[in-house]
Amino acid sequence: MRPPSVSRSLVTRALCLLPALRPPLVARSIESEQLAPSTEPEQSVLPLELCGGAYCLNYTIDKQLFRAVVDTGSPFVLVDGTCQDPRARTLWGCYRGDGRPSGLAPTDELFGGVDVGTEWRLGELALAPSFRPTAERQWIAEGGEVSVAKIDDATFGVVRSFVDKGGGAVFLGLAKRRLPRIRPTFLEQTRVAAMRFDFVQRSLTLSASPLVPRAADAVRTIDLRPRGAPVATYAARIQRLVVNGEVVELDRPAVCIIDTGTTGCSVSDELFDNERLPQVWRDARIELQTEKGALCALEASVRKRRPAARGIPPPSARGIALDAREFDEFPLIVTPVRVPWFDADFGQQECADGEPYQCNGQPIGRRRSLLETLRVQLGDGLGEAPYVLFVGLAFYWQRLLTIDIDEGRMTIE
Repeated sequence: MRPPSVSRSLVTRALCLLPALRPPLVARSIESEQLAPSTEPEQSVLPLELCGGAYCLNYTIDKQLFRAVVDTGSPFVLVDGTCQDPRARTLWGCYRGDGRPSGLAPTDELFGGVDVGTEWRLGELALAPSFRPTAERQWIAEGGEVSVAKIDDATFGVVRSFVDKGGGAVFLGLAKRRLPRIRPTFLEQTRVAAMRFDFVQRSLTLSASPLVPRAADAVRTIDLRPRGAPVATYAARIQRLVVNGEVVELDRPAVCIIDTGTTGCSVSDELFDNERLPQVWRDARIELQTEKGALCALEASVRKRRPAARGIPPPSARGIALDAREFDEFPLIVTPVRVPWFDADFGQQECADGEPYQCNGQPIGRRRSLLETLRVQLGDGLGEAPYVLFVGLAFYWQRLLTIDIDEGRMTIE
């Protein structure tokens, strides 16, 4: 069996990662590297474009142009290298070349029904403000490169083969921190410490310094890596879940993960199959608590005219028209997903395969003691096995989402 890996998505999502034959190289990280003084801009604002149930961003690798789904639920930067395959997906750009050796063995990944063979290479990567197609179906860059996220020797994945069940997408992952066995993430190789999504204006701001003011009443994010999650997604504890106007009486703690690679909501199967939860969602409200005990709420509905709700600005406040394309692009779709991170034997059977780490980040053969387990559970207050909801764009595309990655703080306005 392949060990569970990064996350999932309704567009496509990596759930499994076949371990390489040797441990990954340590990527350049802004956590461990003292950066020299720089005159480069501290912030860069990038345009987002709708691309079939997601938002996409443009970037170059070795001067070749690509685009990918911006995805807070996964960590990697990928390119499509199946150019000679008749099934090649030219929508995302096509990588032509070999790049430079990275020292990392290839992996097989499973992206929501797409079995992907990936090579890990080095190349010059930069985010490009915008690009446009020519008559020859090539892409021309418009504007300069984004220095705050420019990497001379970037580790990136080249998709070399796939066996799919209907196609998929290419992702630009924005989850920054990882467990040791996971391949280098995109953001850990950059100076980016914070990001802001203005979905109404269709823009993404990347910043080398915090974007959430110290005085702001933010939501604290929870790092689930001590639980076995392969990357530090942007998670927060759910205080209350309301579906179809009825409060769902949860029998254990639950967390929501902000996942911009997802359209609607994916619910851990233990909760999805629980009789406490309606099988059909017409409306949903997820309530989070801020640092000062106030309310931060997320809502989604099958209706365009969402009624006024406590803690959520009305669409009219941001000038959102009822004919906005996003209403059709981001429907409230709810699906189950298997989340193995909290299983007692997670990693020990599926990942003890010759690498120095199990899937849960522990050395091969090492089991956590009862005291260590209790310390983790008490530390985040989530109990033994919390429910997980991967919350997608249907819940916040009308909002302003700001995440201070290094500070572990988030605002949703």
